[in-house]
Amino acid sequence: MEEYFSYTAKLFDPTRVNEKPEVFKGLRVLDFTHVIFGPTASRILATYGAEVIKLELPFYGDLWRPATYWGRYWKHSNPIWHFVTQNKYFVSLDLKRPEAKELIYRMAKDADIVLENFAPGTAEAWGVGYSSLSEINPKIIYLSCSTYGQYGPMRYFPGWDLLAQAASGVLSLNGFPETDRYYKLPDYLGDFVPGNMAALVLCMAIYYRNKSGKGQYLDLSQTDSMIRLLPHFTYHSVTGETLGRTGHHDPAMIAASIFKTRDGKFLGLACATEKQFHGLCRAMGKEALLQDKRFSDYFEALKEENAEALRAIVGDWIREKDCDEIVGLATETGFAAAEVATDKVICDDEWRRERGSVILFNDEMYGELALAGPSARLSKTPGRTKWLARPLGYHNRLVLMKFLGLSEQDLENLEKKKVIGTFDDRPGLKPPLYYHLDKDPVYNYGREVKR
Repeated sequence: MEEYFSYTAKLFDPTRVNEKPEVFKGLRVLDFTHVIFGPTASRILATYGAEVIKLELPFYGDLWRPATYWGRYWKHSNPIWHFVTQNKYFVSLDLKRPEAKELIYRMAKDADIVLENFAPGTAEAWGVGYSSLSEINPKIIYLSCSTYGQYGPMRYFPGWDLLAQAASGVLSLNGFPETDRYYKLPDYLGDFVPGNMAALVLCMAIYYRNKSGKGQYLDLSQTDSMIRLLPHFTYHSVTGETLGRTGHHDPAMIAASIFKTRDGKFLGLACATEKQFHGLCRAMGKEALLQDKRFSDYFEALKEENAEALRAIVGDWIREKDCDEIVGLATETGFAAAEVATDKVICDDEWRRERGSVILFNDEMYGELALAGPSARLSKTPGRTKWLARPLGYHNRLVLMKFLGLSEQDLENLEKKKVIGTFDDRPGLKPPLYYHLDKDPVYNYGREVKR
């Protein structure tokens, strides 16, 4: 077995990621999306090598650029923005101007994917919807992201993460029974989860095009995506009952809850099998529970009153132990337990760093930042972070000159007409104060610079 683990450690070694190819290298993506939902989908493609060209409005940019938690900025930027937009090319075009549309149409000829999450119908009205771009490039894969979808009675309703959580039914299940308080899932899971589903849908469309040579239009809604995570309405359809809110408890497992330990930490514990329950009883020194009629049969133990009694017994035992001791006993006797990890634990944990689950990335512009690594490890084509977010319009010259062949004079004319532009003095749009853009060869692509 140790030979196997040595083999997998070598196979997925995060220090060798940059030696391996990227699965989406050469895939070009035009990204009209903003905030979190749509940008998460394109960020996943960029993590695996796609050329994602993020298109923004000059001097305004993405709504999420200047936003941040509790008004706190990091080097004049929203730190979460770096995670959502890593590895992307930033181009700012004013879509209200016909010259900008012409540039978009030229990019669309060679693009593989287009993403947008404007209000339904907006991209079509602006002339950059699927019907327009698919005429230019019939093989294009076009994804529209919205809260309620591109058709149906709620299509024009505005929506964000919280609205998607509410409309999907997620909020009705989150909280404690017999209370009138509901709890929002944290950190915009109503954006991040559908964003990951959107990336999966794009992979399906890429696979289909590779087989058929045909592009297609994709309609993905936040609300639909969140509904697909939940079995509650299926349960209701056959029982006439609601699953209801279960708080910290899992109604399908024995002794499953979150408990507080003697050293003030919190711990998740659950037994999915009778064998695991036997291990828990041995660890507690309470083997007599195995003969107790309330708990000796798995289905009896799941009855609400019995489950509550067992959780009380386990909770009393855990209160007398430190968290590490419980986790050690779980490993030793065969039940499942894990500390409820805080942000600090996750950020500083050596095992997560070694595995590449958390990476400490040193960016040329922003310096060191801890980020989540790719969700899955691919042995031959792993994902990677190449750069963090960049100022608004940072890649204007590179994309328009290198990808479209525009000249210096062309750029000057576009800037004079305000078809393209960069940033003003707001946080999130500009670079850190210490960074000298005049010495940056990427920002000044086509010009000679002295570093």
